[in-house]
Amino acid sequence: MFEGRAAIGYDHGYDAQRFYLGLALDPKYIEGFVEGCLERIGEDESEDEDLFRALWEDEGERETVLAILQTECEVLPADPKTISLVSPKPLTPRAVNG
Repeated sequence: MFEGRAAIGYDHGYDAQRFYLGLALDPKYIEGFVEGCLERIGEDESEDEDLFRALWEDEGERETVLAILQTECEVLPADPKTISLVSPKPLTPRAVNG
């Protein structure tokens, strides 16, 4: 279950396909964003999801994976103060739309 910035990151990676540079230094946002992207990718290409998950687990590949996932999204500058820190409800993987 994701809450706070992790939930926002998940929603941005899964539904919105947006990445906010203003939140890029928040590990919870990154964790949620990557998980949301991987869930979205896995719906169409489970092998690609598995590959990216394996790469993400390798600390040395995290920047590369994040850069690849960002290419599928709109990358926007943002002041973290302008993005709500509270999600309307806690989010769980694959339950974002419902």
